[in-house]
Amino acid sequence: MKIKQLVLSGVVAFATLAAFAPTIASAAPHHRAHKVCKWNAHHHHRVCHWVR
Repeated sequence: MKIKQLVLSGVVAFATLAAFAPTIASAAPHHRAHKVCKWNAHHHHRVCHWVR
């Protein structure tokens, strides 16, 4: 039961970090990061990452 709670809190923390990542990136004035997405044909899904 404790392991399940630990995993759940980890997932929630990761989701929160992912949700706030764009805000943090846009808050930094000299880093002006933007998201670049491209289609990965090998894995059949979209891959996005932040670039400066």
